Amino acid sequence: MISINDFKVLPFDKKCDYITVFADYLIYRVEDEKKYYLYHVEGYFIEVCYAPYENKVLGINAFTETDLIEPYLDFVSITELSV
Repeated sequence: MISINDFKVLPFDKKCDYITVFADYLIYRVEDEKKYYLYHVEGYFIEVCYAPYENKVLGINAFTETDLIEPYLDFVSITELSV
């Protein structure tokens, strides 16, 4: 695995390759006709912004701040967990 700093400096196509091979998909959300996909790799999160109407990835953002995953919390349900 590579660090978040090393990930951030990768070229776009290498970021896509890295996400495909090493990242764990968590969840997605829809906002303003865009889809945001959240992934996790060792120690950080990666958000991919995708425009379905263009069939294009608009951006990739890597972060460690947990407040940036807040928009996804509305889509998480723990009702089926037996705690």
